[in-house]
Amino acid sequence: MDDFDPDLTARPEFQVIIQLLQSPEASPIEAVQRLLQAREDQQQSQKEPRARIDGNHAWFTMLSLVELATLTPAAEQTKLVGFVSQLQQTPVTDPTTGETPTAIDLNLWTDLPYLRVYLGDRFGFNYSTQNSPAEIQEWENRNAFMAQLTAAADHLGHAMDFSIYGLYTFEEAFEKDKPVEEAVRTACVWFIFAGKRLWENCRAGRVFGGEGDPPRRGFDLERWQLWKGGIGAARLAIGGGDSQELVAKASAEMEGAEGQ
Repeated sequence: MDDFDPDLTARPEFQVIIQLLQSPEASPIEAVQRLLQAREDQQQSQKEPRARIDGNHAWFTMLSLVELATLTPAAEQTKLVGFVSQLQQTPVTDPTTGETPTAIDLNLWTDLPYLRVYLGDRFGFNYSTQNSPAEIQEWENRNAFMAQLTAAADHLGHAMDFSIYGLYTFEEAFEKDKPVEEAVRTACVWFIFAGKRLWENCRAGRVFGGEGDPPRRGFDLERWQLWKGGIGAARLAIGGGDSQELVAKASAEMEGAEGQ
């Protein structure tokens, strides 16, 4: 954790999430309760307006969550996904006002304020440059986290549904003239961890963006077949090692999703 600012690591939000990751006994339910207590402690001890305290609390919660998920391999993210799911099911009522506190006009915690904002800020990767193995791994970890949240969402459009970032990834991997291996790997991560939810998007013909906000983009069955063909082509074009393993798993997940 040496890469993090000491001011961040000292915050209670960071401490809640790092303990969840590092302690085998820690559970998502307990972590949520600790986070709720941290908010109460801040409200009682700080002199700033209550809304500002809640805004900072929500921001540092999501910043800590996403940055720690970025450093956590996909197979070890289960408790983080469980934490977000449990948090989203935990409405908060301010005992002083009797109202639901908000941050950026989103309710604590059912709307998961700042999670979508922060993930959006961190969604960007230049596939055309030479990236270090650590940078590639962190990018794949972050996409795995978004994909697992998306799979765990109760329904399309849920606060944990980040399907649109899967769509961006597939466009980069399979709809460019010369897709690169790193882009295909990231697309595979999405199919492996959220294949059924992505298939649901395609069957629903889900479209993002309003009529006055072009270009509109979306999921459909034709694109699913295009992406499936891209996965098939990748099986022939990509060499051995874990890239070939990712492609094989993604292909199997797509086949399995179609059978649902």
